[in-house]
Amino acid sequence: MHRVLRVARPRRFVPLVLLALTLSACGGPDLGKQNFPRTTVTGTSGAGVPDGPIDDPAVSLAAQRTVDSCALLRGDTVTGVGMPVPDGPSASGLDSCSIEVTDAGGKRARLSLQLGDFPGISAEAVGTIDGLPVAETNLDDAKTPEDEGCVVTALTSRAPELGIGFQVTYDGGDACGAGMTALREVVREMHAGPPQLSRAANSVVPLDPCALADDTVAAEVLGRGVTKEPGGLHECHWSGGNATGYLRISETGEPSEGDDGTRVDLGRGTSGYQKKGTGAGNSCTIVWTHLATGEGEGEIVKFEYDNFHDDATADDSCGKARRIVDTILPNLPES
Repeated sequence: MHRVLRVARPRRFVPLVLLALTLSACGGPDLGKQNFPRTTVTGTSGAGVPDGPIDDPAVSLAAQRTVDSCALLRGDTVTGVGMPVPDGPSASGLDSCSIEVTDAGGKRARLSLQLGDFPGISAEAVGTIDGLPVAETNLDDAKTPEDEGCVVTALTSRAPELGIGFQVTYDGGDACGAGMTALREVVREMHAGPPQLSRAANSVVPLDPCALADDTVAAEVLGRGVTKEPGGLHECHWSGGNATGYLRISETGEPSEGDDGTRVDLGRGTSGYQKKGTGAGNSCTIVWTHLATGEGEGEIVKFEYDNFHDDATADDSCGKARRIVDTILPNLPES
């Protein structure tokens, strides 16, 4: 993807009172002059976009975790914007995928889909799609090409604010309008029954990462008042008075000695790698392969403990990371 949509903490969603029932995305050119169909984004008369809880099981975090994001970009999802290039969709992790299309006028657009997306800090509410609030961020003033275009996100949860997002770059076209067109089709597919990832029965991909560590141990290790929240579909972040914790499930290259630290026996027949960091504060990362998926890749589980305090030098960061990891492993399926 061109832009990393995920961040360590959810960004705030900024409501905006609608001036009309339907809006042209980004206030860009007349969509009637574009080479894709106009997308209707419904608003609420006399009020802002609904800001109450979102309770739609079809787009819950659990439902999104097992969706094949690249399969979502095949078929009619993007043909309203243009014809896909021969290479087809390109995956970027478990929950994101990009595709390039060529519109009827020969202009090229790139659409990057992110499930479990955070709306940008400057996102503005523009309406709803199938009952889901839609936020939009125009990136025309971005400083780098990687951040250009427009991001449109259909919110699927409020706490934290997460959704299904498209970043679109469209040289000479209406990026926001194209994003709305594709987003409408993706939301429709989510409600109709989206394509699913093909995973082994003992995969960790469907698991809720925030439900894997023992809360009592996490509070003891990270400090009083610890809170936790999803950092996307496959991440969980803990914030405590003494330190923070990050758990991430991904499909990537298998960890190895050296780059990922020293080999450690995690028990339960599992070997991992442990790496201590002493830059700003005192941290430790423990990573292991849960399930090999072929060609040097696998389902990778990584936990990081980070004591960010100035007096963290003497902290046993790896010992504390290991305490939490020891509560995660029993909750994973046998590999």
